[in-house]
Amino acid sequence: MVCNTRSRSGPPVAAVLLLLVASNTVLADEAANVAALESQCEAARAAQIKPLREAEVAKCQADRRNDPDYCVRYWSDYGNAKRLPNGTMSPRLFDGLPICVTAAEARKAFKQSGQ
Repeated sequence: MVCNTRSRSGPPVAAVLLLLVASNTVLADEAANVAALESQCEAARAAQIKPLREAEVAKCQADRRNDPDYCVRYWSDYGNAKRLPNGTMSPRLFDGLPICVTAAEARKAFKQSGQ
């Protein structure tokens, strides 16, 4: 009679561990893809906002009563979302750019996938 000392849980446990490692790698890739899309969105928004912000700073600095550094600080967040007096948020400028919409959809799908 041959005694089999090999455990039955050996291969399935290894397979489960391999599956967990592979799924974590896929999730890390998805997270990196979402981050890359969001980065591209921010770059596209910044390119659109920059001339508008510079025009507002120039208009502010044209008034001799204003300190030039104040104007730069005051308009530094132009285009960002901000809280309104009634407690709601105003949307960011240029959030409707195609790359930003794609990034938002990717972020939403990533969150719904469990992360």
